Amino acid sequence: MVFPERLHRIAVVGVGCCGHNAVNYLAPDLSDEVDLWVFDTDSRGMKSDERVKRFSIGSAVTNGLSAGAIPEVGEKAVEHDKHYIMQSLKDYDLIFITGGLGGGTATGAIPAICDWMSETGTVTIAIVTTPFEFEGKKKDRLSQSALDKINSTADSTIVVANQKLLSTLPKYSTLLSAFEASNQVLKRSLVGICSLLSTTGYINLDFADLRTVLHQAGPTVIGYGEGAGEDRIHRAIESAIENPLLDDFDITSAKAVLINITADQSLGLEELHNVGELLTEKVQTDIPIIIGNVVTPIKQDEVKIYAIFSGVHSLDRNEAVQARTQWR
Repeated sequence: MVFPERLHRIAVVGVGCCGHNAVNYLAPDLSDEVDLWVFDTDSRGMKSDERVKRFSIGSAVTNGLSAGAIPEVGEKAVEHDKHYIMQSLKDYDLIFITGGLGGGTATGAIPAICDWMSETGTVTIAIVTTPFEFEGKKKDRLSQSALDKINSTADSTIVVANQKLLSTLPKYSTLLSAFEASNQVLKRSLVGICSLLSTTGYINLDFADLRTVLHQAGPTVIGYGEGAGEDRIHRAIESAIENPLLDDFDITSAKAVLINITADQSLGLEELHNVGELLTEKVQTDIPIIIGNVVTPIKQDEVKIYAIFSGVHSLDRNEAVQARTQWR
């Protein structure tokens, strides 16, 4: 039996200025088998190279300038080049679309692209950032409006809430360090999912598993944790669940759960059982719960846990506090 060189075609698509920056930031950490695209209204720095295909959208609309923080301009720009974009993306099995919501290009274009891709059969995951509070209430409103549209069309939506990240940073952090933290979360989410498909383990996770969890799932959250020593499993799980970006969602309402455990050969059967038990005891038992295990020569007695909870519901502030208390 002859297998194709690439079993699954995967692409990361950066939209707008933040999306462009994100793709440049992620490129060194992604396999060459993952194709990288950038679509932006601002034509500056949009020359393609061997690693990233860049295309200036809506030049007839914006004259190669940005969308001017107006989502309607971003939407018109992407509509202008719909044919080229669909021809470029329609044959992928899995696409990540990333950008910063609240401005013009990504806020207008990402909902449109997600809508188009919903008709192709491609699994589409939107990984988007929402504004810091200092960026103003207007950006927040525009961001939420775009997010509502994306949730209705993308298979899964992962939100990196920049304001939430502030609680994890030192008090006197610089603006650059804040955006660096945002990029780190985005990278961990995206690289983590891609690595699930490329890493061989004792209990493998493949594209079918990923599709089961993410297809038409809606809002999705990801927890990542590490632990070492005698109590490594509990430490890793606590680290994953204590992620401040999970605060606004009820992971007990998940429609599907995927868990990947990376450890050395010392991982015991009881530890594997404990991971599944501790992370799934709060979710419904009749949903798909998929667990994978990769054995790799990482630091001895260390374990890494990567958990995806898809189809989760939003929580208000009081509900979020109660949910966190229950997990502790």
